[in-house]
Amino acid sequence: MRQGRHGSVTAKAREIVVLLLALLVVFLVVNIAHFRYLRVHVVMFAALMDAVAALALTMAGYWLVRRAHTPLLRTELALTGMLGAALLALYAVMGPAVIDRSLSIYIVEKVNQRGGEISVASVPAIFVEEYMPEYRLVDVRLTEQLRAGTLVLDRGCLKLTAAGRRLVAFTTLYRHTLLPRRRVLMGETTDALTDPFRDSKQRVDTTCPAAPGTEG
Repeated sequence: MRQGRHGSVTAKAREIVVLLLALLVVFLVVNIAHFRYLRVHVVMFAALMDAVAALALTMAGYWLVRRAHTPLLRTELALTGMLGAALLALYAVMGPAVIDRSLSIYIVEKVNQRGGEISVASVPAIFVEEYMPEYRLVDVRLTEQLRAGTLVLDRGCLKLTAAGRRLVAFTTLYRHTLLPRRRVLMGETTDALTDPFRDSKQRVDTTCPAAPGTEG
């Protein structure tokens, strides 16, 4: 009896591993094809969509092929699917999204591009004059927020939506309560990033263009 149970557990474990590997392969095929040949508005959202598509294809294919022979119960199959979905979501956030948007990675890449060393004093200028145009930072971030529905573009003016206000309320609360208050930044211990607008000075005129017919 013990050997039978052990064999059953081993068979189930093997089946789960094979199913997760199949899910990974399907996801990579879908994701690579999507990123190479189809339009992508937001990298992370697209990767998450690919994860959902891969999960649906893999689970449906598995059920069609293996349902008569699978050692997994339906609950075990569902839990395996949930585990696979969590792993793919983690990849979507930590993989393409991080590579696409990480300033930290860009700094390392830029040091490599410049022969392995750059002066610390040049980094702010590199960020403004090279990083932003090279990575089309403004276009990428605006596209993300417009697609997410936190902002709308109305006659050349960005306007905050109700979803945007809720997001700001959450991020402000999170910064004030959960971010470190004794963070070390280039040798200085500070809580500046718990309230980054605390000492902010408005150096740029952000007034929206007047609507047609309202001038004067």
